[in-house]
Amino acid sequence: MIFATLLSLAPSPSPAPVDAAVATAASAPPVDTVRTLFDTLVLGRGDLLWLLVVVPLVAAGYVWATRQRRAGFSRLGNPTLVQRLVTSVHRGNRLVIAVTTTVAALFLVGALMRPQYGGTSRIVPVGGLDVVLVVDYSKSMLAKDVYPSRSERLAAELRRFLDESERRGDQVGLVVFAGAARGLPVSRDTRVLKLYLDKADPRSENPGGTAIGKALKLAIQYLVDARQAGQSNAAEKSADSDIPPPPEADQVIILLTDGEDTSSRPNEMAAEAAKLGIRIYTVGIGSKSGEPIQKFDAKGQPDGYQTDEKGNYLMTRVDEAGLKKLSETTGGEYVLVEPERFGLDAVSEWVRDLTRGQRADTVTLDREEGFPFLVAPALLLLALSLALGERRRMP
Repeated sequence: MIFATLLSLAPSPSPAPVDAAVATAASAPPVDTVRTLFDTLVLGRGDLLWLLVVVPLVAAGYVWATRQRRAGFSRLGNPTLVQRLVTSVHRGNRLVIAVTTTVAALFLVGALMRPQYGGTSRIVPVGGLDVVLVVDYSKSMLAKDVYPSRSERLAAELRRFLDESERRGDQVGLVVFAGAARGLPVSRDTRVLKLYLDKADPRSENPGGTAIGKALKLAIQYLVDARQAGQSNAAEKSADSDIPPPPEADQVIILLTDGEDTSSRPNEMAAEAAKLGIRIYTVGIGSKSGEPIQKFDAKGQPDGYQTDEKGNYLMTRVDEAGLKKLSETTGGEYVLVEPERFGLDAVSEWVRDLTRGQRADTVTLDREEGFPFLVAPALLLLALSLALGERRRMP
């Protein structure tokens, strides 16, 4: 009854597109509104339903404590004397404390299960691209010619790019590489990719080097897997054919690196991507003149700069000719991102004009959270139980 009253006092949802039940509730009388809200009530954490067992346990604890007190009094001796000793005990307050605490426990458990009501319907755009970000995280990315460093600035730019991709409805994958490559396949959950970027650190990438070819190979595999996962009719694909199905949308690899390839053959991977209709857009990071490569100790602290056998400093510089060749092979573009103009705006412009896949629209329902209506009375009841004393005021 308390819950129903509180819900009736809650503000109605904003006049955005809503489902039919909530739209009807907006013009209905208060009683009908409450009834409609209960009809749309769902539990965001229904898996916590087992926590309701806490409520009878709290009640049972008070009953057990009362019986233990009575048993203790009976063992003290003369009932008349014992009764005089406990005349200051306020039994009514004890009962109220037990009831309010039990009801508060019920409300708190209900709040943990996140009751949700009503909601606003939202169509999620799904006609997006398939994009794999291939990011160089070799030691040279720790160069500080960009504040605070190339890797940290790049991570910030990538998070902004991922936000734009989410709004466009793109499926995005991520490959992080140095001497080896690892990553996450394409998906719509950009939050996981952002967490992955937050954990990536050039200091922990082993082995060292810049294996662009290995990274491109993994990115191509992710895009081929996306084609097969998006195939609407498996019968259309020959069981004995090794040729991947055509993509639902343009597929793109965005390669971001600051150095030359040192241990693989990226041109072969670019030719493979061209056969599959995958475009590679290359982004050169850093200066053309080159930067010395830092060296780090076992604790990840700077420890001078790397040198060759003759003691000369090893430099990292953008291989513009190589990166241009990769992009031209696949019909992509190349851009140099210099320290004073560090950003991925040019890349965003390229992908905006590409063909989007026509996938089935997804409708999500953003529901209103109802847990505040349970937490508030729970806190009030707990405050009341603490304020009530178990002793009478004796004259």
